Amino acid sequence: MNNQLSFNALMAWTAFGTQDYSGLEQYGGAIYNYFVHNPSEILNLDNPLLIGKIFQVCLGFQEPDEDIQEVRAENAFMCFSQALKTDRTNVHDEASARLMMLLIRDQNHLLNKVEQSCQNEHANPYSIFGMLNDGLPNDMPMATNTKMLFTAYYLYNGIIDKANVSNEFVNTDEKRAFENVRNHVIDNCSQLRNTSLDRKAELGKIVFNKICEKLRKDIELYSNNL
Repeated sequence: MNNQLSFNALMAWTAFGTQDYSGLEQYGGAIYNYFVHNPSEILNLDNPLLIGKIFQVCLGFQEPDEDIQEVRAENAFMCFSQALKTDRTNVHDEASARLMMLLIRDQNHLLNKVEQSCQNEHANPYSIFGMLNDGLPNDMPMATNTKMLFTAYYLYNGIIDKANVSNEFVNTDEKRAFENVRNHVIDNCSQLRNTSLDRKAELGKIVFNKICEKLRKDIELYSNNL
């Protein structure tokens, strides 16, 4: 991660922490533009959790261009999925929690990508049978938001220190948002009794891996076309 990107990330996160939203917009915008011109670099970051947090908190801006919001959400997802691979429990758990927030609180910005990720790329999009032939298990829910719910449950299931993960959020609003998302995921998964909790986590893992694969392919394709 180059020095300017690191500087912008630190300044953006500091601005968020001090409620300097003009500063967050300035430095967050610089980070957004950096990856527009260097998209492949988001696939191999030194500090993916920090970069992902900048993209996520910038979703709070009243942005009229939904394409920008979708890119922010997708970039955040890509960053947090990288952060899951760390050996540091606090980083892993915060990344899991933030992915849950993306899938539930911010799901409107990810719905299209999740739908694309779960489609068979060789299927006929104009055929109802082609749309159903997605290569997914027969017990995978058809509704995209339920797929996202199961994915969030899979991520929650993987949190190592569930008792303390909310303490990773130093911002009170973010901490409260995560706790609301966590309760939503647990409550709604408990109410869907046709599928066991273990199976929900298994199905969620399938969807998670498909989202990551789709995001990586899209970034590589975009990078090659620059």
